[in-house]
Amino acid sequence: MTDDYRRSTDDWYRPLWAAATTTGIGAAAWVFVALAGGRREAWDSELYFVLAIPAIALTSAVVSFFLPQRFWRWAMLPFAGQALAAFLQNPTANLLPLGLVVFAILGAICMIPAALGAALGRWASR
Repeated sequence: MTDDYRRSTDDWYRPLWAAATTTGIGAAAWVFVALAGGRREAWDSELYFVLAIPAIALTSAVVSFFLPQRFWRWAMLPFAGQALAAFLQNPTANLLPLGLVVFAILGAICMIPAALGAALGRWASR
């Protein structure tokens, strides 16, 4: 394999892997917290803000450290996974549009650790 081919494959594969990881962690956090907290929706449990949000923030920071380009994706995709999991759990949820707004706000908050992770990643790669 040539170095150019390997480099182009890595450039394509790494963001795909990161997107699948962050989205999967978001969906898994939603399901785990809902089950562990005994609630229908994860954010009805106190575990959501104590366990899930910090785990998502840490995940977005770590992924942004390794892939600092367009770091905002790694903060928003976990909440896309959570929105998908919430929809699959209750497709007739009448407050889902409001939930999407809340997910966007939480994603914006998680952009702070993602930005820090990206800055550290850029600094470390110099």
